[in-house]
Amino acid sequence: MSFPLQTPVDCPICHKAISRKADLPRHMRTHDENKEALMHGCPFPNCDYKTLQKSNAQTHIRTHTRERSKTCPHPGCAFATTDPASLTRHRK
Repeated sequence: MSFPLQTPVDCPICHKAISRKADLPRHMRTHDENKEALMHGCPFPNCDYKTLQKSNAQTHIRTHTRERSKTCPHPGCAFATTDPASLTRHRK
């Protein structure tokens, strides 16, 4: 089974090419007048990290807790990380 390639769409405000049409609403939040109200902040004291994506905030929080819940499924591999993207890069 093959999936058709998605055609990138351009942001109507900054003209950045967004690789998937489904990602455009998320990108549009970067232009929102109330962007600060949409931010997800880090709850740890003295940490000013904020992001528009909740999943990025969750990944960031694991840098404080040192939780390495993302593990390589390959038998015998002990790789573990806080960041899902790091696991994806590791598996390639």
